[in-house]
Amino acid sequence: MRTRLVAERFFRDQDSDEVRRRVRGAELRAVVEYRPDALTTVLEPVTKKRQPVMMRWGLIPQWTKDEKKIGVSTINARADTIDHRATFRGAWKDGRRCLIVTDGFYEWRKGDKQPFAIARANDQLTVMAGLWEEWKSPAGETIKSCTIITTEANELIEPLHDRMPVILGEEDWPAWLGEVTATDVELKALLRPFPADRMKLWPVDRAVGNWRNNAPQLIDPILLA
Repeated sequence: MRTRLVAERFFRDQDSDEVRRRVRGAELRAVVEYRPDALTTVLEPVTKKRQPVMMRWGLIPQWTKDEKKIGVSTINARADTIDHRATFRGAWKDGRRCLIVTDGFYEWRKGDKQPFAIARANDQLTVMAGLWEEWKSPAGETIKSCTIITTEANELIEPLHDRMPVILGEEDWPAWLGEVTATDVELKALLRPFPADRMKLWPVDRAVGNWRNNAPQLIDPILLA
């Protein structure tokens, strides 16, 4: 049975200038991404100094010999294992942390697979905690890649999925990016479910489940029968 990934589809539809203002200088592309596909997506995580960097989604650990064998298995990293699972512990230990800036993400309800869009209740950016890595192939090619960290689902999302991405409030960005000093214990404490009362969700068309579809209408709410 296929493993259900977390936030394998997400969207960003705010104006680039507004994103830059909220992330204090990060110059993200003015490209609207409604339907990233886990197999091919290139993200722009924000790293230290609030600089976005083009990276492949799906972390490639430094020790692997063939990045093609990784597939989509590393687009998510569990918060409870990132400091000791071999795939992610190098990035964690060396402080290669990043922010994945989105407006929200999609999740599918258990049972009938009805898709829902999920976002911050006040329409602020849905900024996810991530790790990044730099890998060099046997041929000498350097590839930067990243993963989104997940935690237990809050009570809003639990009926859809038992896990959710770690969402960080703006007050936590400096610690996560290493702009202020934080211990491993303090950083791990950030990897908690985002409060349900500060989030919202709404049903969307099943077209979002087709990776070929990429349009603003994908995030429009629909009425369920």
